[in-house]
Amino acid sequence: MSAEGKPEVGESLTPPDRLTVLASKRIAAHPELYKVIDMCNRTLRDYGVVFGLSKNGDQMIVTIYEA
Repeated sequence: MSAEGKPEVGESLTPPDRLTVLASKRIAAHPELYKVIDMCNRTLRDYGVVFGLSKNGDQMIVTIYEA
């Protein structure tokens, strides 16, 4: 891994063994919610949290994990 914490070419990343769910919330589906989740993941990854998003019909589920 490079000094900036980014993987070198050809280096693979291994996910943590297990993610712990900190919180989960169902909300009405919105077509651009994934942009908020992406921003949170990029901004807060150094704090050991990962955000997930799934869709179930007209509902979306936002989940916060501890990595």
